[in-house]
Amino acid sequence: VIILVLFLMNTRVTIITLVTIPLSILVAAMAFRAFGLSVNVMTLGGLAVAIGELVDDAIVGLENVLRRLRQWRATGMREPFREVVFAASSEVRNSIVYATLLVGVVFLPLFFIPDVEGRLLASLGAAYLIALVASMIVSLSVTPVLSSLLLKDAGKSHQEETRFVRFIKRGMEPKIAWAIRHSNIMIAGTLGALVLSGALYSQFGKEGIPPFNEGSATITTVLPLGTDIDTSNEFASQVENALAQVEGVKRVSHLTGRAGADPHASGANVSEIQVVFEEGLESESERLFAELQTELDKFGGAADFSLGQPITHRVEELLSGVRAPIVIKVFDDDLDAARATADKVRAELAKQPGVQNPQVQQEVMVPEFRIYPDANRLAEYGVSSGEVAEELEQGLLGERIGQVQLGSARVNVVARFDPESRGSSDAVRDLGLPFQGAESLGAAADIKLEAGRNKFSHEGGKRVLVVSANYQGQDIVGAVDTVKNTMSAQRLPTGQSISYEGTYKSQKDNSQRLAIMFVLGLFLIFAILYHAFKSVPIVLQIMLNVPTVVIGGVIGVWLTGGVLNLAHLVGFISLAGIVSRNGIMLIARCLTLVRQEGSDVSESTVVRATMDRVVPVLMTSLVTALALIPLILAGGEPGKELLNPLAVVIFGGLISSTAISLFLIASNPATWSGSIPTTSSL
Repeated sequence: VIILVLFLMNTRVTIITLVTIPLSILVAAMAFRAFGLSVNVMTLGGLAVAIGELVDDAIVGLENVLRRLRQWRATGMREPFREVVFAASSEVRNSIVYATLLVGVVFLPLFFIPDVEGRLLASLGAAYLIALVASMIVSLSVTPVLSSLLLKDAGKSHQEETRFVRFIKRGMEPKIAWAIRHSNIMIAGTLGALVLSGALYSQFGKEGIPPFNEGSATITTVLPLGTDIDTSNEFASQVENALAQVEGVKRVSHLTGRAGADPHASGANVSEIQVVFEEGLESESERLFAELQTELDKFGGAADFSLGQPITHRVEELLSGVRAPIVIKVFDDDLDAARATADKVRAELAKQPGVQNPQVQQEVMVPEFRIYPDANRLAEYGVSSGEVAEELEQGLLGERIGQVQLGSARVNVVARFDPESRGSSDAVRDLGLPFQGAESLGAAADIKLEAGRNKFSHEGGKRVLVVSANYQGQDIVGAVDTVKNTMSAQRLPTGQSISYEGTYKSQKDNSQRLAIMFVLGLFLIFAILYHAFKSVPIVLQIMLNVPTVVIGGVIGVWLTGGVLNLAHLVGFISLAGIVSRNGIMLIARCLTLVRQEGSDVSESTVVRATMDRVVPVLMTSLVTALALIPLILAGGEPGKELLNPLAVVIFGGLISSTAISLFLIASNPATWSGSIPTTSSL
């Protein structure tokens, strides 16, 4: 409302513009129902991010209607009023449609992100796009009708520009003329700012999806395998009492062990502690987790700990099968060699700042009774190792040979060696297997009591050991990268490999995927713009504005912590379509003036076109940017973890691109003036 009043100073125009918001949301709600979308945090977030853009199309149309009405009154009102409104609306109709197409194209990457991140962001993107299409439909239909009904007798308030607009144009006009005459300086300055932004970008920490603010914590304590449930329960109670002393903790509870039928089954040595924080401490989550970690560290090496949050743990488990953000898997059929490498990985993780609770998957060596048949001696008796193994399996484990009926129940009849023949190593050694010439099993095999692992983990047909860790820092990707580089410099045993998974792998994969889709999006933007203008130089001139979003977006990320996550990247990508709108409006107006007056593109023509479009450009950019301020200020609130970084980047990118594009696109018209098509869609 403030922007509309400053630029237009007309109550009826403000009402017409604001009507677009509820109408667009109603149309979007109808589309939600048609496509089966639910109203949830992410779809509402998509509407929240789009709320400022819902009025953009209406602003562009209304501003052009007002400009044409001023001309109409200045020339004596010889044309019918409604024809003027229709012509003014038609003049920007294609620009509105193409601008919406561009935004839709660059949002397509959201629908190609897999796993949990993709499900979250796809809902946001779908709601955002539906809202934009709805606002386009409203602006092309309802807005012109309301203009024809309400503006004819609106008085003299819209016959002249507001003082604020006149002030802006007085300041802008000489600067636009200067930019045209000094285009090299403009381009060099922009390139310099981009280089500095790139340098700042390279210093950012990187993570996957931003951490959720759930208002609670989950701590898993793992004691040595074989620990009985009473001991585990007593230890968890001690940890629980220590955590309850942290300021801001409302209550603590725990459970020890989970039944085998539970989807999250765990042994008696594992306890899960739930910590609930007091309400209103969302902004203090870093302090709370740091103090919880301090309390856990006091227990030394008594147990392995994993500190996280309930929903976050589930997401991490979906990503890698392990409830931890850092997951490194060592594959090797030789588990002794795998253990040695896993210990090295854990040691390297412990050196990285921010890494907490690094641990290697637990193993316990248990006594095993092992029988090693001697192939040479068995060959003398005319039997194979397989026959011996089968005989032992049947005798020691038993073989079902039938069933008997006991009342209403059927009971299996199992034949096996009697307890005296299988109750000790000596008894097994003296078993009289059907060997010709052999007195006992001991004559054809070595029988030993040895230590063996209590369990084996497999993945992809290979044995695997998992190294996991928590993270409480600014650059989880950088920390894992350092470990990866260190381990890559070492010579691994033959047949051994290391896989870096969890948040690290998710961030790397999605960043690469978004980069590929962004390049594809730029090609689609080029194709759409070329379809509109039929001129390669003009299209390139408009696309010069796309890199300028990096400047403000990077500054926004730097001011809010300097950690780049997936939501920030989505924000950068979405800006490519949003900021192209400004270029379309400026160039399209310039082409209209050239065709109407039959002159070449000159400094005066470009200045005039820019002055005609400076108001809608500034209004749409400011309305979109300022509408994001509530999301920017709500960064610590639960439910807005993905929306806040998205809003930060879009806000910063819009400010920088708008400030630069008005001068950059207008500068050096000679580069595209010679390729103006005789006809185009705009």
